[in-house]
Amino acid sequence: MDSDRAAVFASGSFALGVVVLWMAVAGVVPPSAGLAALVWFTTALGVAAGPVDQARSRLALGGVVGLAALVAAVAIEPLATVPLPDIGVLGRFTYLSTEVVFGALGLALLVRAGRGALRRAAVTVAVIYPLAYVWDWYTLEVGVFAIPLRTGVEFVGIPIEEHVFMVVVPALVLGVHETLHGGRESK
Repeated sequence: MDSDRAAVFASGSFALGVVVLWMAVAGVVPPSAGLAALVWFTTALGVAAGPVDQARSRLALGGVVGLAALVAAVAIEPLATVPLPDIGVLGRFTYLSTEVVFGALGLALLVRAGRGALRRAAVTVAVIYPLAYVWDWYTLEVGVFAIPLRTGVEFVGIPIEEHVFMVVVPALVLGVHETLHGGRESK
């Protein structure tokens, strides 16, 4: 698979993985389907090393493996009797810990993509942050979602974990984008 096709496939499979993970949490598909999405994310951890074309190929391979795991999970529910792991073992630091893990992955991808990618991501996060803050504050105020496994520390009206989230999510998305497309556009 050439690197352009690999990049398109990896982007699509990543988006599908996010949707499937959400559907598993919402109960639309079996919980084991969510593990299929996690296969892709785990494969993405190996992207930080090696040449750009190899990274794109690994992302595409992760997409194929993730899609295969999704089909198996939805069709036969292989883990239907296995209880999901309790990630709440870290108590009030659970949410913050997940932000640190995904933030580290985003940072690794951006560093791997080069100095320009890190700078572009920082500018993008700075532009998105005010809108994300207002959106987050509003959804918390009206009770759209609750965050039980958090530190309880608030800053400027929202949990500290949400501030971290508003930096991590765009950084992770941009890290994947730069890994897939940055080599062609910036060189």
